[in-house]
Amino acid sequence: MSSSLQTLPARSRDLLTTEELKYAWLKEQPVEFGDPTLARISLPLRETYYPLGFPVTVSTNSTEVLDAASESWGSFQKIFPTGPVQLTVGVTGSESHVCPPIPVCRVRDHLTTNIADGENFAISDRSLGYSLIWITTAALSHRDYFRYFFLESSAMCGIASRYATGIHAACVSLDGSGVLLCGDSGAGKTTLSYACARAGWTFVTDDGSYLVHDREDRLVAGNCKQVRFRPAATELFPELRGRRVMERAGIGKPSMEMDTGEISRIATSSTATIKHIVFLKRNVPKQELAVFPTAVARLCMMQRVQCMAGAELSQAAIDHLLRLGALELRYNDIDWAVERLELLAQKGI
Repeated sequence: MSSSLQTLPARSRDLLTTEELKYAWLKEQPVEFGDPTLARISLPLRETYYPLGFPVTVSTNSTEVLDAASESWGSFQKIFPTGPVQLTVGVTGSESHVCPPIPVCRVRDHLTTNIADGENFAISDRSLGYSLIWITTAALSHRDYFRYFFLESSAMCGIASRYATGIHAACVSLDGSGVLLCGDSGAGKTTLSYACARAGWTFVTDDGSYLVHDREDRLVAGNCKQVRFRPAATELFPELRGRRVMERAGIGKPSMEMDTGEISRIATSSTATIKHIVFLKRNVPKQELAVFPTAVARLCMMQRVQCMAGAELSQAAIDHLLRLGALELRYNDIDWAVERLELLAQKGI
């Protein structure tokens, strides 16, 4: 994806020579020191956004960066009165228009790095809720790439390390009873959450559920604005036929993205109070709702956060959540699965 960039790219300045410094001193001229590391580059543009309801402030030298942030989070409203996660995004010039490579992520203690190359990288200090991002105009011209790998990932890193624990689960709610739909990729989280929404449930998220810290009510926040399907979902949902199949950020598995605002009959909410935790298992000889080992559920959830400094916050939140216990929905027929979940949500059985 390319666009006409509205930015004044940052440019480094070499250190002044001894003669240049002497000349300025003799002439009593103000000295503007060199800045080879871009430490003092002005980033005068600033806006605050609310992904999942949490404040995130973006400082930059590019209106294109703010446009990308608005595209990601412009429709979200403030829900949680937390301190803002801070993102500093500097843009440098590039003669290339080629999209940089996929960043490599590394984590150690309170630091997370996403490095594509020497000019396109993000460094997040989770203890401060702060990320420093440097990208080139080439990376910024590929907006999906920039949003997915740098902007959104840095914001969610800050939120997840301080205010909420990310859980690989879809979430739907019926009559105030929230249900987490957990499982590996391909377990059917998206299709089942969307099928529930078509049947009158409230849709919260098809994938990333964020368990808010320091609450007794087990509140989860999610992105109810969009849902992403695999191409095979057209066999279940005819309204998806004809939609463009794409690879998110130019990589990954083919998918179709849909704005839930396009579907008038689907109710959405950015939060839900969790009452039930259900792991999904498809292609089974017998359809049933069975007990799932709580210890295994805990391992599944902790596996994604154990590498983070401050994981004790996530551990406490997960342990509180799992006092509900966990179940496994074994199914082949999606209509049966929706009906079985409805019985669980309404009667607890």
